[in-house]
Amino acid sequence: MILTDKDIKERGGRLIIEGYDEKNVTAISYDLHIQGIINEDKLEDSYVLRPGEIIFIKTREQIQMPDDLMGRIGEKNSRMRQGLSVSGPHYYPGHKTYLYLRVQNITSGMIKIKKNDNIAQIIFEQLTGIPEKTYKQQTRASFNDEEQYRGLAKYKDEYEERMEKLKDTNKDLDEKINRIYANILTIMGVFVSIFSLIMVNFSNIKSENMTKEFIIPMNISLGIVIALFFGIILIFINKANNKCFLAVYIGLLIVLIAALCLFL
Repeated sequence: MILTDKDIKERGGRLIIEGYDEKNVTAISYDLHIQGIINEDKLEDSYVLRPGEIIFIKTREQIQMPDDLMGRIGEKNSRMRQGLSVSGPHYYPGHKTYLYLRVQNITSGMIKIKKNDNIAQIIFEQLTGIPEKTYKQQTRASFNDEEQYRGLAKYKDEYEERMEKLKDTNKDLDEKINRIYANILTIMGVFVSIFSLIMVNFSNIKSENMTKEFIIPMNISLGIVIALFFGIILIFINKANNKCFLAVYIGLLIVLIAALCLFL
């Protein structure tokens, strides 16, 4: 059962123990207001959200949930139409805290929020009974009596490990994409190189310069250019870091350059 305005007013300062004002009671909820915007662990009076940006805010209201009620955060129609998405957790029986809500700008423009803005609403629901363990009695109640923003609190190590694994997965995916691009460039390079060698040699078949002293240095020069091209792809794009490969590649370049010098 959801509490109505009459029920909320009767409980008033016992539900909202800090920042309560009867004029903020609506038909089935209580309006919540910004005390500050959390930016790099500091509380700021105003903030401009860029498109898609997410930020946390602290409310000026502090709640103390009775053992027979739970609190649920609801969005304000006006804020939804403005382009703000505001969300928060369910507040369990026995939970005492300031409210920390997540605010996202889902528009393509900038939106400014500031201290004392009406940002969301809390709806109180009557339970069928009292839980065996209220929030304050739970061993992992990390966010009770949260005067200052605690971030992930006790969940930090667990969640950060998962975030690191996700970063590693994204890194592996990026490397695979780079290898695919490199392989495509390599295949294209092979065809272009073969075509270039054929066309250069074919165009000089009937030329007076078609001598050994001309054709061999020319083909070696093309070979050096092709080798450099493949090297750039494999080393910089495909991130080839095999020492044996690098040694063979450098040795091949030295041989080609030495051969070119002999014929010049």
